[in-house]
Amino acid sequence: MWWDERFASFDGAVVESDSQAKPAASKQLTAYISLESAYVRTLVKDAFDRRPEWTVNRIELTAEEAVDCSGSGESLFYWGEYEEIDWEKVHSGEQHACCYCFRKGLIRKAHLCHNTKKWAAKHPEGWLAKSVPESFIFELDDIDYIEEALCDVPEVRDMPDGSARWIAKPSITNQATGICIFDRVSQLEAALHANQDLREWVLQRYIERPLLIQQRKFHLRVYVLCVGSLKAYVYDQVLALFAGQPYDSELGDLGNLDAHLTNTCRLEGGVEEGQAVRLLSELPQLLAKEGMTTEEAERRVQQVSKDMQAIIGECIDAVSGELTFFTLPNCFELFGFDLMVDDQWHVWLLEANAEPDLQQTGSRLKPIVAGLIEGIMQLVVDPLAMTQGVDASQPVSTSGDFSGQWVEVLDKQQGRHLGSSGIAFQ
Repeated sequence: MWWDERFASFDGAVVESDSQAKPAASKQLTAYISLESAYVRTLVKDAFDRRPEWTVNRIELTAEEAVDCSGSGESLFYWGEYEEIDWEKVHSGEQHACCYCFRKGLIRKAHLCHNTKKWAAKHPEGWLAKSVPESFIFELDDIDYIEEALCDVPEVRDMPDGSARWIAKPSITNQATGICIFDRVSQLEAALHANQDLREWVLQRYIERPLLIQQRKFHLRVYVLCVGSLKAYVYDQVLALFAGQPYDSELGDLGNLDAHLTNTCRLEGGVEEGQAVRLLSELPQLLAKEGMTTEEAERRVQQVSKDMQAIIGECIDAVSGELTFFTLPNCFELFGFDLMVDDQWHVWLLEANAEPDLQQTGSRLKPIVAGLIEGIMQLVVDPLAMTQGVDASQPVSTSGDFSGQWVEVLDKQQGRHLGSSGIAFQ
C-alpha cells in the first residue's frame, strides 16, 4: 500500500507536519460536498453512498446562490469549490481537499508558457520541446504603449501582413473569452483595445493545419488527476470536442471563431451533442468513412494516446518543480488538459484548466464521468479511509453504468510536507 498509515497523506512518502494540530487520523470518516454543478454533485454523492463507512454532508447550490460552507471545516474530507476551502485546516493536516492552494504555474497560460519554455531549454530532447507551439508572454500595462510592448515580441511585431497566423489568448480567462486569431499586427491591436482590462497575454503560433474530421476542427480534452506530492494520472476516456462550423483550410476568415475555436460553450443550439462531443476512441470509425483503413486509423489513434500521456506526464513534472505549483500530501486535484492533433498526426499541448466543466461531456457520455468519479474515489478516498483504520479493501458495489480507468503517467515523490509552503494564516 502506498499510503503511510501514520499520516493522512495522499502519497507514499512519509511526511511530517510542522503543525501541532490534532492529527487527521483521529477524525471520523466525514465528507463535505459543496459543488455548484448538480451534474457532478450527484455523481460524487452517489459514489460516497456506495461507501457506507462515510458520513456525508451535502449542500445544494445553484449558480446564483452564495456558498455557505459553515461546518465544512469539521469534516475530514472536502470536495467542493476552491474559493471555500479552509486552507488553514488543510495546511495543518486536519482536512483533505480537492484542490492545491498554488497551481497557477499550470493553469495560467502565461505561467505555463514560462514553465514549459524553461523546461524545454533544459531538456531539448524532451516532449515539451517539440509539443508546445512557439509561444511568447505579452504584457501590456498601458493601452497607449502597444508599440513599446511589442518590442518584446519582434517575431510578431516584424511579421509582414498575412505571412503568419497567431492566436492571442488572455492569461487568466476561460471559455475562449478575449481570444483573437490574427495575421497582421493591426488585428492584434484591435483585440487589445477591445479588452483593455486584460494585461497579460500569450501569443502563440496558430496551428494552421489541424487534423480535420468531416471538415471540422477538434481538440482533445484530457482529464488529469494529480494526487498528493505527487502522482499524476490520465483518464483513458478522452473527449474530442468539435467546432460548430466547417474549417476553412485557406484561412480566409480568421474572424469566424465558430470554425476556429472548439470550446463547447461556443456551440450553437443547432449542433447535436453527438456531433460536437465524441470520444477519441470513436475517431477511427469516422476516419474509416473518409477513406482511411480501420487498422491504420486505430494505429494512429493509439499512438496519439501514447504521445498525449507522455506530454502530460512531462508537463506535470515540469511545473511541479516550481513554487507556482505547490503540491501538498493531503490534497488532490482534477485538471482538464487541451491538446490538438495536426494533419501530420503530431500532438500539441495547448493549455491546462482547473476545475474542468465535466458537464460538457453531456448526457450520452455520462457513464464516462461516473467512471472518472469512481476512479478518483478508489485512488484517493478509499486509501484515506484505510489510514483511518477502516478496511476499504473490499470491492465497492458498482452496479451503475461506468466506463474508463486512470493511467499513471508520473510518480514523483517530492518530500513536501505539511506546513512546508511557508503560508501564514491570520
